[in-house]
Amino acid sequence: MTIKASQFDHSHWDTLIPPVAALLGNEAFFITRIGDLWRKSGKDQGFSERLVLDQSESGIADRVLNELETLSLFADLSLVELRLNKTTLDQSLRAVLEQWIQNSPNDKRLLISGPKLGKSESSAAWYKLLETSNTLIEANPIPSHQFAKWLNSELAMHKIELDSPAKIAVQEHTQGNLLAAGQVIERLKLIESDLINSSSLPLEKVLEVVTQSAKYTVYDLIDLALKEDLAGLNRTTDLLKAEGVESMTALWAISRELDILLQIRYRIDQGQSTNQALNSLRVWRSRESLVRSAVSRLSLTQLRKLLALCHDIDRNIKGATREPAWAMIKDLLLGLAGHPMTR
Repeated sequence: MTIKASQFDHSHWDTLIPPVAALLGNEAFFITRIGDLWRKSGKDQGFSERLVLDQSESGIADRVLNELETLSLFADLSLVELRLNKTTLDQSLRAVLEQWIQNSPNDKRLLISGPKLGKSESSAAWYKLLETSNTLIEANPIPSHQFAKWLNSELAMHKIELDSPAKIAVQEHTQGNLLAAGQVIERLKLIESDLINSSSLPLEKVLEVVTQSAKYTVYDLIDLALKEDLAGLNRTTDLLKAEGVESMTALWAISRELDILLQIRYRIDQGQSTNQALNSLRVWRSRESLVRSAVSRLSLTQLRKLLALCHDIDRNIKGATREPAWAMIKDLLLGLAGHPMTR
């Protein structure tokens, strides 16, 4: 059985993380949160070593097999992460994962994370084994009509009470972006910690926090690219970098936006009207004009090229090259704005 990330019970990993778990989907918020939880739980349980492997590495199946068959250094317990960047696996990697799941070493724990996989993988033996063991977590975006319910559950988990107008303000500001909503909640906890567990926060207080958190965000950066505002794009990219925003967080958000644009552009090229395509992807009404402009400006080929650049940036962040990640992200955003890139 596949577990939805929005319904995942974090207490399941309090005492012992499973021998193998998979976290697959296109929602950065869930990938980040549950991945961090796995790492923290593992560390608390004595898994002091950590190794990150990437699907794009040469001979990745052999590397994973070597980790399966080799004892941890100095008999320490180890966390092994396999990060996927494709929607399919080759047969050799499938076979190694199946072997690992069936004969998991006692001194290691494996986390497989990456995008939502293609249909061919859902019938693969390794995938079926994880479904059966209830360790396959589906980290997909929440439909827009379920966002309010999700926000309520997040606020309740953090013991934050908002009055009705304040909740609506948060919903309108974040527009279904879970990372943005998480940022607002963290600021509410930090700035209004004296009111947590005591009072319901009114609209005025929440607007102050929303205004502060909205000053420079990754989502503003994306909108500036869609608006073709080059001056604002350059300025805000530099400010986010200076504020210490993680390049991976920015990349996740931009990748998700590009994936949505590509799906809309594909549907239009297949004969759907723009309205049909926008509705099928549940684009928020307040962003329709920006998205319409972008899909009319960018071809399917251009969008695929931009997504390919996302994969290059991902590899860069993980240490494949030494080029500054934020410089590559700025170039990616220029491409999203429809302007020539340097690569």
